[in-house]
Amino acid sequence: MRRAVLTTARLTLRPIEAGDAGAVIAALGDYDTAQWLRPIPHPYTQADFAALLQLCRPGNHWMITRAGVCLGLISLEPALGYWLAPAARGQGYSAEAARAVLAAHFADPGAETVESYYMLGNAASAEVLTGLGFVPTRKDTVFAEARGAEVPVQRMALSRMAFAAAQPLVIETARLRLDPLTAADAAPFHALVTRPEVGRMLFRFPADWSLTAAQEFVAGCAWTGTPPFRLGIRLKGDAVGALIGTIGLAALDSPEIFYFLAPEQAGQGFASEVVADFSRQVTRYFGLPRLTAEVFTDNPGSARVLEKAGFRQTGTGMGASEQREGLSPLWHYERLTPPEG
Repeated sequence: MRRAVLTTARLTLRPIEAGDAGAVIAALGDYDTAQWLRPIPHPYTQADFAALLQLCRPGNHWMITRAGVCLGLISLEPALGYWLAPAARGQGYSAEAARAVLAAHFADPGAETVESYYMLGNAASAEVLTGLGFVPTRKDTVFAEARGAEVPVQRMALSRMAFAAAQPLVIETARLRLDPLTAADAAPFHALVTRPEVGRMLFRFPADWSLTAAQEFVAGCAWTGTPPFRLGIRLKGDAVGALIGTIGLAALDSPEIFYFLAPEQAGQGFASEVVADFSRQVTRYFGLPRLTAEVFTDNPGSARVLEKAGFRQTGTGMGASEQREGLSPLWHYERLTPPEG
């Protein structure tokens, strides 16, 4: 079931309410808005809003809001549709809201391809859909209520892979860039995780791990739009592109983060910078209520990094590393997502 409330860096998407009548009627009463929407009559009345309120279901329709102000509406039932009030246009809100809705949709492993369309002449909508990864399928016509006529449209379709390819998760911190791993990262990744001082603090990489295995592993970490995934950690500036570590997320239903940095980068605050920014952004991107992490108790530096990023110790346990003998004690951590506002 889709979530009724979604959040992005700037927006909150929530169910439509009776109190939204004034904002919706004002926006859809504008002919320049209504003319591009198939089912919207002109003029738009209180009765039309009442009918809309009955139609819209939580998890299928969302009001696009910022700081409590209604900016527009977005729906996915099953096709993607959206509109913005005139004052909200030109600021990237449609694409931002659509990314959140589509990411939530494709988080379901069984999610199907999404369809949409734009009326020919609506260049702004064409740009939004193309940027999201939609591709043209066929020309068609629809009856536009506000115009009282059949109008030509371009039908579009979006697959999971096309969406993922068009929306890679890239995080810019003050000094670092986090972006999807590529095949070129396999060798430096292998070199780092097979170093004893790195590998013994991790869980799954043996000291004799082969480069071929590393290449296969990195290929499996490719960004697909949903966890699991790893992002490469890279220095900005002249050395941008050089892999100095990774950070990733295990799964939506088991949202554990994992990370490491090259020992040469220790003592500069990079780990704190990465974990804090990554934690904030992935909770927003995927709408996660919490994150978890585990760290061996002989790695207090990593524990301090987690605590600085808002994680709190929730218990202890035992865990295995491919580069340790037997089980070793570890700490469990959890970070609850702070409420909006």
